[in-house]
Amino acid sequence: MPPASAQITAFRFDSLKVPVGRAFHYLKSNRDGTHPSLVSVYVRAVDRIEALKWDSGGVSATLVAATIDWTRFSPRRFEAFALERDQPEQSRATLEVTGSSVRVSFVPDSAVTIRAWPWHSYDFDFASLSLVLPHRIDPRAPFRFERLDVPADASGPLFRDLGEIRVSYAGSEQRLGAATDRLTLTGPGLDDTEGQMWLDGKEGHIVEYQIPIPDERGYRDGRLRLQRVDRMTPAQWNAFKGRSVGAPPRP
Repeated sequence: MPPASAQITAFRFDSLKVPVGRAFHYLKSNRDGTHPSLVSVYVRAVDRIEALKWDSGGVSATLVAATIDWTRFSPRRFEAFALERDQPEQSRATLEVTGSSVRVSFVPDSAVTIRAWPWHSYDFDFASLSLVLPHRIDPRAPFRFERLDVPADASGPLFRDLGEIRVSYAGSEQRLGAATDRLTLTGPGLDDTEGQMWLDGKEGHIVEYQIPIPDERGYRDGRLRLQRVDRMTPAQWNAFKGRSVGAPPRP
């Protein structure tokens, strides 16, 4: 049986709302600010984003590239790479959507059924969700999406459908110096806890979120805060990746 259409009808694609050539730089941490790291998300093309996860002064980083399916407002393919200073990108894992299932390279003989569209990954810092959110037809209407992820704990399958996340509008407010719309997130995809997400009030991308569960090992919970937005050519982005890995710590 094909997966439910879920909330695809809540979205309408508009290529003018895809910020091609912009890089969104975030600070990732626990909600109390501990365990900080950096996440930079670059919109390379209308259907491709790249996320660099790195620490200033670190000798390595992770790059995840996602291809977006705009008919389902969901990722179609993920590619994960390891980066080291002055070394070529090393492929580490792939994830591919075929029909109504997902296959991941580190579990080669299994396919995870997608129960509903759209779906997104918290482990990907909701980067694909941030790209999709501006395409909601009614920004204040509730909607839901499915979460597929590598669980932060070690129990069960390595990659699975963790359930739906329900999203509702909670009001407008100033956040990190910007006018934002605040959303409340809950549901089995967040272990039935409640998280908060703030979107840019004009353009709709993620400005901040606070989630009471972790997205990966080493964290207790999750917070993502936008630091700045840059315009970059693909060549400038590639140079930025090279400078960021193994660069001396900033004072």
